[in-house]
Amino acid sequence: MRPIAALIFAAFLGACASFGGGGDNAGPVPSRTAWIVTQDGRAIGQATFTNAPAGVLIRLEFSERALPPGWHGLHLHARGDCSDFAAGFQAAGGHLGMAERVEHGLLNPDGPEAGDLPNLFAPPAGPFGAEFFSPSTVLGAERVPATARNVAREALLDADGTALMIHANPDDQLSQPIGGAGARIACAALTQLP
Repeated sequence: MRPIAALIFAAFLGACASFGGGGDNAGPVPSRTAWIVTQDGRAIGQATFTNAPAGVLIRLEFSERALPPGWHGLHLHARGDCSDFAAGFQAAGGHLGMAERVEHGLLNPDGPEAGDLPNLFAPPAGPFGAEFFSPSTVLGAERVPATARNVAREALLDADGTALMIHANPDDQLSQPIGGAGARIACAALTQLP
């Protein structure tokens, strides 16, 4: 291999390693895709989670009329369990990163929680999609401590995983505990199992 090609290849491998799962010795974590299901157990789309140097990129893809038209609250929840869809996805627990000193809401001066995300808009017709960036998470099994450049990041693939939750109403990004987002209407379970 030529010296220049070897340097480029080494730089590429180093960049890939920077997308690791949490610890200094962790290797790269490939993107993960999970089905988004409704309260009747029907799959309406997919959520793909991809590691980035300072967070996780979340891509959502939905089939036509997958959700009621309008704005919907979107949060990451503490457990990757969407199995109790008929009971409103309560097994997913509360928001990821809920703590006594941190409050809910992207507009809250005492927030946000690690699970807080912007709202999602569902059009009245046609398939649709969106991308969101979560700077407070890592696609890995271990929490990443804060550095001078980045906030601490909660692990999405810890022992009990994480759920992406879609709510019936928009999140006002300020009021407690969930910004008035209402009922849980769709869920995607992200777990350690591929």
